[in-house]
Amino acid sequence: MGWSKSASAPEAAAFVRQVVQENGATVLTCLAVPGFRHGDELPEKVASLLGVPLFWVSDNALRAVQNICPTVSERALQETGFASVAEGCALAGAGRGAWLRVPRQVHAGITCAVAEGEGTR
Repeated sequence: MGWSKSASAPEAAAFVRQVVQENGATVLTCLAVPGFRHGDELPEKVASLLGVPLFWVSDNALRAVQNICPTVSERALQETGFASVAEGCALAGAGRGAWLRVPRQVHAGITCAVAEGEGTR
């Protein structure tokens, strides 16, 4: 998940839930977010509302999956140095053999992507 300063935790949790349910994912096992945003309280609140652990994705892990992310955001690249934050976090959080079940979705300042993998981070 990625987010802007205008995002709210209840809306983010509802959006993540909706994206997961509408796209046939079986279970949400963690909320993967960019480590460069560490210190922001929003992801901790969202993870708590969703009842899943929070996984902070390191810059190195995020960088390692950029080449397999289908979405390229010029804005994200300029602001963060990464062309795909939500998809990159989803893939890194899903572990080995990860693949995107849902590419980046956007709503109310929140970006969300869903990946599946072996879960070994």
